Amino acid sequence: MIPTPSDIMYACPHCKTPLLQFACPGCGKSYPVVEDIPCFLGSPRDSRQKIREIYDDIYEHHQDVWIDQGRSERFQSWFSDLAASFSTGPLLEIGCGEGMLLGTFRSRTRAGIDPSIRALMRARKRSTARCAVARAEELPFASDSFDIVVSVGVMEHFESPDVAAAEIRRVLTRSGHYLALIHTDMTRGERLRLKVTEFVFPVPRPVALIKWVRKKLFHPIVQPLRKSYTIDSARAVLERNGLAVTLIITRDSHRSAPLAGRHVVILVAGKPAA
Repeated sequence: MIPTPSDIMYACPHCKTPLLQFACPGCGKSYPVVEDIPCFLGSPRDSRQKIREIYDDIYEHHQDVWIDQGRSERFQSWFSDLAASFSTGPLLEIGCGEGMLLGTFRSRTRAGIDPSIRALMRARKRSTARCAVARAEELPFASDSFDIVVSVGVMEHFESPDVAAAEIRRVLTRSGHYLALIHTDMTRGERLRLKVTEFVFPVPRPVALIKWVRKKLFHPIVQPLRKSYTIDSARAVLERNGLAVTLIITRDSHRSAPLAGRHVVILVAGKPAA
């Protein structure tokens, strides 16, 4: 049987019991559904709800929010091919945002989570993926649900990286893979050179530059969490939570990879062989 998006079943993010009509028969919690999107981030007084409000505000004032952070069409196509090289089975994107990348994956069965319901309402227009308001630390899916889990520029914003890594391991199938793209720290000079390369030289992009400046001046984007990583520290988070890193992709190791700079790193990990 060919899998369809309806094959993705939600589970309680707290006790992991399969949900019945978005109510948990295990712990008794129930979850609201807004615009056909289930919301798993808690009550309005919950601190996790505050994170949702911050990201909803970002997407209220901006569209295609992350496109100026290396999300070119060439990158999206390349990253989709990379994911498909490991599997075209069920896929989960953590922090899928407006679904720009989610819509390119070849997997027939796809799911995306994000803190912002505004972003997910746009994401649904770009793919048939199941979308839910949720966070990596409490994934609303059963164990062994996905052959591929991806996060692009999101791991740095996990509230509890160890808890998130353990959850990602839980929902991966035995032969599954986690593809985590991170941005390591840059100096001020490196950031300046990156923007010159992106907008000025060798190909001037004045319209894109104006859009980027406007974004910085009018309602600038400030994310609530930002953790610093090196390749070694990111690898350590995954490995101490039961994921074995099998491949590291950088501009230097894969010269054809359309990564925005040397600060962009992709770690590919999976469950260790028994």
